[in-house]
Amino acid sequence: MSSAERFKSLFSKRKLAIPIVLGFAITAYTFLTSYDSETFGTVEITRNSLFWLAFCVAMVFARFLGYAYRLRVLSDQDISWKSCFQITLLWEFASAITPGIVGGTAVAIGVIAQEEKVNSGRSTAIVMATSFLDVLFYVLCIPVLALAINVKDLIPDSVGPFSQANVYVYFLSAYLLFFIWSLLVFIGLLIRPTLVGNLANSLFSISFLNKWKTKANTWSNEITTSAKELRGKNFSFWVASFSSTCLAWFARFALVNSLILALGQGTAILAIFMKQLIMWGVLLIPLTPGASGLAEILFSSFLGEYFASPSLANVTSIIWRLVSFYPYIVAGVIVLPLWINRVFMSKK
Repeated sequence: MSSAERFKSLFSKRKLAIPIVLGFAITAYTFLTSYDSETFGTVEITRNSLFWLAFCVAMVFARFLGYAYRLRVLSDQDISWKSCFQITLLWEFASAITPGIVGGTAVAIGVIAQEEKVNSGRSTAIVMATSFLDVLFYVLCIPVLALAINVKDLIPDSVGPFSQANVYVYFLSAYLLFFIWSLLVFIGLLIRPTLVGNLANSLFSISFLNKWKTKANTWSNEITTSAKELRGKNFSFWVASFSSTCLAWFARFALVNSLILALGQGTAILAIFMKQLIMWGVLLIPLTPGASGLAEILFSSFLGEYFASPSLANVTSIIWRLVSFYPYIVAGVIVLPLWINRVFMSKK
């Protein structure tokens, strides 16, 4: 099978149909069971609400530009702007059609490696660095906001079948895992890659962890490869990379804030940001493509208090998904054949 055929198989019609059908089914069910004409009759579309809806759309583009610029920086400008835009779209596309815990990482490595000036080692390093920067933002942002806000007070009394205590314990456990992971990757990428690799191999040699040893070996090899590629990068390189990461994450969260300001009654900006950080950790668990289903439930559970009624909160969660999830599926379907033609036809 050629490389072009392999990529086409990764995005086969069957794989595309699952998230699209599932997503639309959940969207339709949520809308049909939540829509209340009387509630929406009380919503006034003012100049202020139109401004925040426009701001919401602007944040979609800001997030996209932040990720594209980060890719440009991490590649030392060896990947053109056009390619950065295409790769970013395909990366988000892959994340939208795969379970939250899987994401588009594996696809991203393969896509970036097809660029003329980027070999597989650099591709691995770029993807490893992006993952590290995303988790680093999360790990640093939580304690900063927690200084001003009590985290437990932000978790609703119940989230689906789970109690506030269950969600709080999960959140703390998830944060601890993210912290440990980011610390290990930091040491591995910038200080002692062999130390982290040996530690991972030794840990997964324990009998009850042995079945994950192959994956641990792969991960330690990726750390070593990435460290070689990223060694010697100056301070401005990391500042630019992390700044673009912050821009993308700010835009992701500001999108929800703007929807609440347009259709709801939310002025507690920091609290809403913190709630989204908690939601993001939970959204990594779902086994459904793009976290379909749970995303809508979390939105209504965590952010429902900022709306006049549960009906309005549920429909706003649909709007949130329509602007932050579905555009990447549509764009991915359009961009994928263009990217395949650009990369593989030019090689021929």
